[in-house]
Parts: sequence; structure tokens; C-alpha cells
Amino acid sequence: MKIALFGTGRMGRTIAYMIKQLGDHVIYTWDTEERSVYEGSMNPIKGFCSDHHTACDMEGITPIVEHFDLVISALPYHLNFSLAKLCIQKKIPYCDLGGSVPVSDKINEMAERHGATVFTDLGLAPGWANILAEEALRTSSESPHTIKMRCGGIPVNITDPDRDPFNYRSTWSPEGLYNEYMDKCQVLRAGQIIPVSSLSEREIVKVSGFPMLEAFTTSGGASHTLPSMQERGVQDCSYKTLRYSGHLDLIIYFLREKKFDEKQMVSLFTNDFIEDVVIVEAEAEWENLTYRKTKVVYSTRECTAMQRATAGGLVSAIFASPFVRHDSPLTYADVDIGLFNENMKKLDI
Repeated sequence: MKIALFGTGRMGRTIAYMIKQLGDHVIYTWDTEERSVYEGSMNPIKGFCSDHHTACDMEGITPIVEHFDLVISALPYHLNFSLAKLCIQKKIPYCDLGGSVPVSDKINEMAERHGATVFTDLGLAPGWANILAEEALRTSSESPHTIKMRCGGIPVNITDPDRDPFNYRSTWSPEGLYNEYMDKCQVLRAGQIIPVSSLSEREIVKVSGFPMLEAFTTSGGASHTLPSMQERGVQDCSYKTLRYSGHLDLIIYFLREKKFDEKQMVSLFTNDFIEDVVIVEAEAEWENLTYRKTKVVYSTRECTAMQRATAGGLVSAIFASPFVRHDSPLTYADVDIGLFNENMKKLDI
């Protein structure tokens, strides 16, 4: 497969690395900065052909994109629509990591009108968490009445609250994290999709090997799972973010009461390096049955846990989804779960 990858930051480089692990694919890269997929601690990968354009310069990219089998965006979310629009117009399959519900909605609506193949929100959460929800749904011939998705990237070990009261490190886009915490979110409740406030509906969650965690609503993680679940008879479906206990109250205080902006929010978190871990899970409930699948991803010498879980979700789904001649937006229901899990196993995730 000939793939165009836009964005070669930490996540983009990990995506490229994992694509090569799953096959001898040709990858061309673009970025807003002059940097190479060889940067960082990952081993060099043979077969790259890197060509640097300004990512938002669609005029310069237009005659090139149509020669690819797939376009992947690992760009900041505000650049996704311009790139997706170009792909839709040229009928080139497109996918991204998401990061903004309104942007993803615009992309999917445009693709639907033009009969184009796109798969938005294909990373960790949204992404892998939603695919776990699909797997939970399929464990019985009858639809569950409730599906819960939870996910969080946290330090491996809890620290002294006097040193780090938030017990958190910002391991991905600060812009995306701020949106998650501040934007409105949606849940499926009693068969209806309704808006709810982010940073609400706290619940205590126990995951083996960890202290008590708290889960609370945030924006974006549910993605296009809610209407899909609604169509199949699920009555209640939600996505919540996982953190160590105590994080939520502090975030509410600084973001809601003190009105901190994105940069001020990031300044709250300790920025010294610490090993991270990602917990992602889905839980389904029937009248007499409860199913729960939890996956825990640790960092390696080459990649953080967040890089592995996010890039792994996208790459595994790409090669488990019908991108060829689909001619409409793809959803998590289109993912071959067995093949997805095989891909994740090959990536050692």
C-alpha cells in the first residue's frame, strides 16, 4: 500500500514505525516542520521516502495526494478538515486521530454527500476504546442494555500529592486535552442521545494492580459510537476518562472556577519525565450478564504508553477495515475485530 502520512511528531513517527511492522508499505510524509521520521529513539526504518511540504498548503499537495492508496492525518485537529476535504474531492481514502467532534462531524457529513471513504477518530479514545465497545456488543446475540467505555493515560505509580496533587503528565496534545475537559459531551441515555457537561458524573473504578481510579465524562471519546449503539437497541452508552482519585476536583477548580486557559492548565502538571501507562476498557451489561474487558499498555524504551496505544489503535484498525471501494464514512462497526486483535498482537500491544 502507498500511504501519505501528514504529521511526523511523536505520534506520527510511531504510526509510521508500526505501519512498517505490519507490512512492506511505502510511506511518504509531510509536516509543517522540517523534521524526519528518523528523529527520536526509534530504530531507523528502511523504505521511507520523506518529502516536506507545508501541511496546510493544500494547493501544493493537491496534484500529489491522488497518487496514494490512503491518507493518514496525525496533524493537529484544526488542520484535519482541509486535508480531508481534498481527499474527499479526489476520492482518496482518509483517516485521522480525531480531536474535535465538530471537525469530525463536518468531515463525515461531507464524505457522505460525496460518496467518499473516510474513517475519523481512529486512535485511542476515540478509536481503540470504541472498538472494544463493538467487541463487547458482539459477545451476545442480544444487544446489551448498557455499554461503558473508559480510558486514561496516567503515571505508572501514584506520587505524593504534596509533590504532584494531579498525579498526571501531559503525554499528548495539550489542545486536545483542554477540549476534552471543556467541551460539551454526549451520552446515550434511555435510548436518547443527550448532551451532558464534561467533568461530571464521577464514578469510582477498580482496575487490578492500581489504586482506586475515578472516571468522569469528557468530550470526544464517544465519537460516532452513540448513534451506532442506539440503532442496535443499546439504551445507555457513555465514555469516561480515567484518572487517579483527586484529579477531577482539582481540574474543576482551576478550569471552571479559576477559568484557566489551555496554557495555564498545562502549567499545572509536573513536566518531569515519568513512565506512563494507558488503561482502556469496555463494559457491557445485560439483564443477567456483565462483560468487561480491560487492556493495560505500558511504555517501552522506544515509545510512551500513549504513543503505543494511540498509534497501535489507528494502524491495527486501518488494516482491519474495508477502505477499498467503501464509498461512505466507516464506523467502528465496520472493523473486523478478530483481524484488529491479531494486528495488535503483532505490534505487541
